[in-house]
Amino acid sequence: MKSLKDVAKIYKDNALRAINPGVPYKKYKTGSSKAFKTGKLYKEVASRNRIQTMVTEDKRGNITFRLNFQLPDYAKYVHFGTKNMKARPFAQIAALSPEFIKAKDEAMNTKSAEVLDDIFSDLNKIWKAGGDNLTVKG
Repeated sequence: MKSLKDVAKIYKDNALRAINPGVPYKKYKTGSSKAFKTGKLYKEVASRNRIQTMVTEDKRGNITFRLNFQLPDYAKYVHFGTKNMKARPFAQIAALSPEFIKAKDEAMNTKSAEVLDDIFSDLNKIWKAGGDNLTVKG
């Protein structure tokens, strides 16, 4: 069972791997997404993204889960490219990785089950207060 922090770690690891030393990416002549020259981008992305702060969970009103991935300002030029340089979409590569998708789906299924359990528990309390009884078997 994957937690949201596990998902954040997998995303961060995959994004860093896509920056340095690169992962296979067929749109490049070199076949690699190596998205750095000096290593500064790699170091800044690694230091700005702490697993504990990458995930936020908002339960006010709507339940919202966010994966916050901080990038230096110049990262958009590497990610999207410029007229002189092809895009090296390291963030997209990480988001489309099978490992990330599987972990995200697993975590969301777990969270969905928790939310539904809470809803059914609340309904059970309401129905009991009205004289009825709800039994949910899993």
